[in-house]
Amino acid sequence: MKLTSRNKNMISLLLEEDNYVTVRFIAEKINVSSRTVLRELNSIENWLNKKGIVLEKKKGIGIRINLQEKDRKVLLNYIEREKADLVYLPEQRLTLLKAELLKNPGITKLHTLTKLLEVTEATISGDLDKLETWMNKYSLRITKKPGLGVYVEGKETAIRSAIISLIYEQFHEAELIHIIFNKGKDILNLDVIKGKISQGILDIMDINSLELTRQLLRNVEKQMNCQFADNSYIALVLRISVTIHRCSLGIFINGMEELEKDVPKDELYYLVKAWFVSRENSMPDTVPEEEINYMVIHIKGAEIQERFGHNQDLSLEDSKIMELTREVIYIAERETGIYLEDNDKLLRGLAGHLKMAVYRIKMHLDIMNPLLEDIKEMYPELFQAAAKCAEFIEEREQLSIPEDEIAYLATHIGAAVKEEKNNIQQIYRAVVICTNDIGAAQLLVSEIEREFPNINISSIVSVTDMDIIGLTQKHIDIIITTVELQITRLPSILVSPILNEEDKKSIREVLENFLPESINYGKIKNVKLEDKLNKLKIYSDYILQVIHNFLFIEQVVAKDMEELNYFISRSITKTGEDRVQVEKDLKNKEKKGAAILGPKGMVLYHCRSGSIRELSMVVMRMKDSVQMLKADTLIVLAMPFDTNRYALEILNEMTRKIINSDFAMTLKQHSKEEVIIEVNTILDYFIQNKALDANTK
Repeated sequence: MKLTSRNKNMISLLLEEDNYVTVRFIAEKINVSSRTVLRELNSIENWLNKKGIVLEKKKGIGIRINLQEKDRKVLLNYIEREKADLVYLPEQRLTLLKAELLKNPGITKLHTLTKLLEVTEATISGDLDKLETWMNKYSLRITKKPGLGVYVEGKETAIRSAIISLIYEQFHEAELIHIIFNKGKDILNLDVIKGKISQGILDIMDINSLELTRQLLRNVEKQMNCQFADNSYIALVLRISVTIHRCSLGIFINGMEELEKDVPKDELYYLVKAWFVSRENSMPDTVPEEEINYMVIHIKGAEIQERFGHNQDLSLEDSKIMELTREVIYIAERETGIYLEDNDKLLRGLAGHLKMAVYRIKMHLDIMNPLLEDIKEMYPELFQAAAKCAEFIEEREQLSIPEDEIAYLATHIGAAVKEEKNNIQQIYRAVVICTNDIGAAQLLVSEIEREFPNINISSIVSVTDMDIIGLTQKHIDIIITTVELQITRLPSILVSPILNEEDKKSIREVLENFLPESINYGKIKNVKLEDKLNKLKIYSDYILQVIHNFLFIEQVVAKDMEELNYFISRSITKTGEDRVQVEKDLKNKEKKGAAILGPKGMVLYHCRSGSIRELSMVVMRMKDSVQMLKADTLIVLAMPFDTNRYALEILNEMTRKIINSDFAMTLKQHSKEEVIIEVNTILDYFIQNKALDANTK
């Protein structure tokens, strides 16, 4: 057998490492799932065995190729010289066929397809038959012309819907964000096959249209004083980019007359039209009236952040939506058995979503949820509860709700249900004790928190740094350890580094029989309880703001300070008006030299603005160093103008840790999960110290 390019990459990684490496390590290095690595390892092991080389495996530790240094070099040179097979799996061929047929408005010759995919015409013919079902979902048909070729037959609006669906099938949200904000110049680190497939799909969207689309939406946000919700923003960028590209090819929609009757020539319409007129020199072609209406309809259907905010007067239409939302929440209560009526966050969030969802369905706009199948598979009961809610909406509004929208309803309801369950169930504070390989313990932590939502992992501690008295003072309930410990005052559970069923059973047994031990934490001085609690509540509220508003963003692209300030302001505000004001405040800070220089290659901003409502922290890792700042990592600590001393104490503690401790290197180099753990640890120690101070003052 011949090695694939991915096989060669994996073997090269194994040869570069003397010690055992985990499947997760390999998966992260070549940007695939752990499941994919496990599947590929079978082929690699067979290939190595034929050469008399053993792939060593140790459960819970990893895998390695055990060769002398000179033999490693010989094998490495061999695989570098060997030509890798570029073989498409059946599903990969279907993906490329979809892209090729959808981007080509005319007839595509079978010979062209056979050359592209390196298979026979008989194979192509069989693949085209398999595509019929997928095309039918969008009211499209594959037509074969003997002696000529094949083409896709159907309305242009349907073809665009199929294109958007294909993009969502190929890229997950993180990849789409990367493509959109990097303008496609550097597509993700993909292997050869996936790279060719991705490029084929990006060709039908046209990377060059992305920047024009972003400029248009930025103009709409600024002029309409609004800000699109993240998922709506991504969907709009894709939709409008595809529209601009199709127009540049002279492919236009028609038959929109009925829909256009419901689209008033209002401020948004004239704003979009004027923008395209002003860009006539940079646009590939004049954009027809119908295309303007098509884009306006989709922009109107986008969700705006905090549409139903506090102290906002509701129109008659909004009042009806609020009434509909309350009825939906009542049904969700009945189906889930969880009390949700007083959940104001759910009411406002769901009302804002339903208003736009009803509009999109009535206007026959696409509703695509990339997580539909995952939600149906992982949360079937929740999906069924959302389906019951959808039935009521269908009857009340006289419309048909697709499964994609039901999945969105499920996410809103599910988030509220999880929040309510967390409020009523016993939460156990735990630490994970491990060997010095704390990075590997992150996988164990993730698995524990996924399997046991009522366990809150406070921190990961190396066995050499374990301090039982310190853990007791931090009110830790249980210890979960991968190494055997001496008898401790706290319940401890010995588990393997990769959580198995026996480990899960042990944890459940401890939780079921757990009775918190009465521990004497020392004599507490006589402090007025109400004053102490009020003071701690103020600190806690501000700490929660930092936690809830924490953002970690990688691969940020900004060619100058203006783009950087726009990105920062968009990250920490919720309305267009606030964003514009924060941009101005950032610019003023710039002039005053208010940025605090931290470790080499890092800049820390204290952003204070009247348009910031709560404390927040944003960690941004730049794709390329910003020339003016000479930094590749930026940290923003944002606060309102009227920030009091309690909030400033918290931000000052974060600043001190960034400048004077190893926390800076964590922010620069470690994973998002590790950064979040460190942020929580710092804030945890802060509030514990304040609690001790309150007892002695």
